[in-house]
Amino acid sequence: MSEHERETPHEHAPERAPDAARPLSPERQAGERGDAQTAVSHVRELDRLLGAVKGRFHDEVPSGYPTLSEEETLERLRAGRPVEHAYIDRLNISEELPKGVLLRDVYIRSLSLVGARFQNLTLQACHVHRLFGEGCEVQGSLVFKRTELTLSYLRDCVLHKGFNCESLKVRSKFLMSKCVVKGRLRFWEALFDDWVQFEDCVFEERFDFRSAECAAGLSAHRSRFAGPALFRGAHVALKLELNDSRFEDLLDLSKAKLHDFVYLDSIEQGPAQRWAFWNTVSERILVRPEQVEGRLLSEEQGDYAKAMREYGVLKRSYEHEHLYTYDDWAFYRFKVNERRARGAAWSRPWTKLVELFDWILLDWGCGYGTDPLKAVRAAVVMVFFFAVVYTLGHHKLHPVDNLPFSALPKDALLNQFGVSLFLSVAAFTSGFGDLRGAAMDWMNVPLMLEALLGTLLWGLFIVAFGRKVVR
Repeated sequence: MSEHERETPHEHAPERAPDAARPLSPERQAGERGDAQTAVSHVRELDRLLGAVKGRFHDEVPSGYPTLSEEETLERLRAGRPVEHAYIDRLNISEELPKGVLLRDVYIRSLSLVGARFQNLTLQACHVHRLFGEGCEVQGSLVFKRTELTLSYLRDCVLHKGFNCESLKVRSKFLMSKCVVKGRLRFWEALFDDWVQFEDCVFEERFDFRSAECAAGLSAHRSRFAGPALFRGAHVALKLELNDSRFEDLLDLSKAKLHDFVYLDSIEQGPAQRWAFWNTVSERILVRPEQVEGRLLSEEQGDYAKAMREYGVLKRSYEHEHLYTYDDWAFYRFKVNERRARGAAWSRPWTKLVELFDWILLDWGCGYGTDPLKAVRAAVVMVFFFAVVYTLGHHKLHPVDNLPFSALPKDALLNQFGVSLFLSVAAFTSGFGDLRGAAMDWMNVPLMLEALLGTLLWGLFIVAFGRKVVR
């Protein structure tokens, strides 16, 4: 750590009375030592990585830019005057600046914000080689618009009205730890050449990472996203890891290009948390069906065509990871939304009939080939349903001598239902061919219908059972 970052006690600081200071508990002392060691390790990591960055920062400064000392720069900032088109070797701000701070097209080799207080802090089209901020507070907005950073680390910062990093470019790591952003955080079209890390942060409004590009990866650990987390159109070359973070609103990965694993299987979900995967390009999304069930935004809003494509994204990802049980679930939801997206209407009665047939046989009957137990359940229900129909029309059935309950009269209800149940099982399992003399008049219609449904349902059961066994 360089000398300007070390905090040294003031030579003339008054001594505190012994009884005025309350001793800290061992746990708190250990916690403060741990936090300090973490901060020191991060700063040293920044310094170490700076040595790996090729080129010299001084060589990038345009000719004709005057060099401002730290004292000159602070004098301008205290007066509320902007600093423009200049080079600053080292700038340490550790005081309260009641007026807005504006740095425009300024090259700063080392910018340290430790314990600083700002009304507004704006870096516009600036180039900062090394940024370290700890314990600073911005009452207004923190703006890094069209700014280029080499290395940056923000820790224990409070930003009351948002953080605007539109078109930001970071040449190495970007780290935020234990920060609270009370307004919107905007990384629109930001470029990151290395890892982006958020640890123990709180984002109280929208987290906007749309159209941002990460040449490495992005991770958010133990952070809370109270507003929508938008990764729509983002490009992440390596892993996107959001595990151990809590999401209270929409997590939008639509149109994102995610080329490695996306870890979502252990995130915390608030009651209003929703998902969006429309046209996501990824084959390694790790999320469990119970996390998505009932939380897909497009399905909730009735946009079934869009929901169908989103379940297709999840299906492809599950299939790629050989998670076939999850794959069956995603395929089933895909087919359900495909059916709903056809737009059946009573003005076209045949579309309603097709939808009903689809629901009875394919959805309720076998889960679109994903659940053989549904086919068994449907078979049992159909057999008993037609047995009731035959019982109601027992006078149209030919009498039989072999009664199930011989001790009871032939026209007893138990005998009528027993004969009807036997007839229903025979029609469902063996078809209508052997039952031509079993009924008279209109009673042959339900016999033929049951024989047809039984043949179809047996085929669907074989398909669903074979799918389970083969996979």
